This record gives sequence, C-alpha cells and structure tokens, in this order.
Amino acid sequence: MKVLVVIALAAFVPHLFAAQRPSNQFVQGTVVDVQKRRVEWPSYTMGGSNPSDAPLTSRFYAFEVSVKVDCMTYVGRYETPINYLPSIFTPNRALQVRLTKHVMYFPFSNDPDMRMGIVRRRNECAVHR
Repeated sequence: MKVLVVIALAAFVPHLFAAQRPSNQFVQGTVVDVQKRRVEWPSYTMGGSNPSDAPLTSRFYAFEVSVKVDCMTYVGRYETPINYLPSIFTPNRALQVRLTKHVMYFPFSNDPDMRMGIVRRRNECAVHR
C-alpha cells in the first residue's frame, strides 16, 4: 500500500509544479485605457474631538492600465507615491507583455522587473457573439 502511494505521489508532484511555472513567453498587447486615481488610506480621517486622535493618512496614486491581448482585456493596477506612470502606458500603444494568472510583466530596459497585479479581466470575443 505504501509503495502505491509513493508511486502516485511521484507521478502527480511534477505535474503540480509544471502547472504553477509561469510562462516565459512575451506576447504583443495594446494599451486600451489608462485611468488615474489619487488614493488616501485610510478613507476616514475623523478621530474624535481631539485632532491628535486622527489616524495618519497615506496618499499615493493608483493607475489602472487596460491591456488588450487577442480577445482578452486585462486591467492591471500600478501604485506609486508620486504622480508618475511610464510613458509606454499611453492608449493605443503596442507593447510586449508576459501574462501569468495574477500578474502582468513588462520588459523595460530601465526596469526589467516591471509588473502590475491583474485586478480584473474581460473576454471581448464572448461579448460580441
């Protein structure tokens, strides 16, 4: 019985790790839309009757960048403490992107580890059928 379990695990474990390995292939995408938001966190600033009781707030900028690859549109979130987004993210501009389940990677020469978390995705082909 133990031998059977070991054989089953030996056959199953490599497939598990192969499914989690990210793709190293970049594909052609197009920036569809860019939206900027100024975010203050926490959203409340009331601290009671004494102003020193108010919590500290953090201000930063969040950009939502929509990238279309084939029929799918991926919306990534880029957060920065300054009001800056790389100029490659302008609408109707083609760029290279590597997609994983939760992250988009972009191969920039000055920042080879540029990435955005995917906040949502939409299938455009299914909508038009």
